[in-house]
Amino acid sequence: MSSISGISLLRERARKAADLVERHDFIRVYTHHDADGISAGAIIAKALLRAGKSFQISFLKGLNESFDYEKGELLLFADMGSGYADLMSEVDTDLVILDHHIPNGEIQPKRNLAHVNPHLVGMDGTYELSASGVSYFFATELGRNRDLASMAVVGMLGDKQKIIGGNAEIVREGIEAGVIEEKKGVALHSGKIRDALLKSLEPYLDFYGREEELEEFLRKARLDGDRDADNLDEDEIRRLADAVVLRLLQMKAYTGVFEQIVGKRLILKNMLVKNSVMLTDVVNSCGRAGVMSIALSLLLGDVDSLNKAIKINDDYTIQVLEELKRRRDEVREGFCIRYLVMEDGLSASPIATTLSRYIMADKPLIVVNIKNEYAKVSARANEDLARRVDLAEVMKVAAEKVGGRGGGHRVAAGANISAEKVDEFLKEVDRLCCAMLA
Repeated sequence: MSSISGISLLRERARKAADLVERHDFIRVYTHHDADGISAGAIIAKALLRAGKSFQISFLKGLNESFDYEKGELLLFADMGSGYADLMSEVDTDLVILDHHIPNGEIQPKRNLAHVNPHLVGMDGTYELSASGVSYFFATELGRNRDLASMAVVGMLGDKQKIIGGNAEIVREGIEAGVIEEKKGVALHSGKIRDALLKSLEPYLDFYGREEELEEFLRKARLDGDRDADNLDEDEIRRLADAVVLRLLQMKAYTGVFEQIVGKRLILKNMLVKNSVMLTDVVNSCGRAGVMSIALSLLLGDVDSLNKAIKINDDYTIQVLEELKRRRDEVREGFCIRYLVMEDGLSASPIATTLSRYIMADKPLIVVNIKNEYAKVSARANEDLARRVDLAEVMKVAAEKVGGRGGGHRVAAGANISAEKVDEFLKEVDRLCCAMLA
């Protein structure tokens, strides 16, 4: 199916969701706590405000957490729901799901249901459309909301997606609406080049704690480390791009990340933080730090939240960089996977994402973070590996075998299991990955 026909079918589903919303005065919204979920929540909040609807928005780490609702109100899930057909089938009120994860079975609704998901219309929710993108299409059916395209970019980048399919359509509409601008450049934060390179997680350049290497890098590239990354001329951009690519090749990073890092930058002209890469990291950091309301306020234009959010990002980034430095030597080899088991670590997700993209790209990487009697699992693989290994299926099957739940995408998936089952779980994950790679 072409992306054009897929987008058309998605809009039809989004129209049904908008129709359902229009029949209710109050909407109870639950969304995920990462950059995609928070930006989806911001899009939904702005669209509902403009439509004159009352609502309450809450953030969940996943549907393993409980949620409340009352009969007769509309319950809306963003960035979650599609993988929990059994749970959604038990909801006894009108239901809207705006998600991009692979559906797990067919939902049998007790009341009215509008389920908007790219996988249901022949599109790829891993690369072509995130939950914030789905929420954008919903918002444009609810009212004149094309200016919210800039918010959808945050979720797109946060979930490491590509500007193809539905994402490309959103960027195109954002440019037409005057809220997105494309520029040449390298995907780095605003500010001094030296600081941007030192603290960069996406791309991860491994300069933290290696300041002398960084100065040598700048010297060889003939770049002034005090220059603002947003104000480089074309020749400086070219030299920086070449140097970054060479650094990543030396690190044995997955080469598929290059197209996301070098070439074009998206400027979000109606956001408080106009650098799309920087805004994505700030929103994500707030989510990981458990202060989603600050990220939501920032996206909705609250100036008072700006400095708070940037400070949270600075602190969180240093914590992740320290954790990466400490944990990378603790990674162990399985037969077909690598795995890392942490106790009370900062977060499994950024460790898994960074190591798998930039340091250990040749095998699927499984990171387990044990807290009390529970274990949170993040599994990552690059696009080349994902052609043979479906981590969403691996997480689902392995987690269910040990009494947990799992799912996600082929390249990025997760699970929640009990701490006592970690060893058994990892053996099953390794077995499944070996079978797929054989």
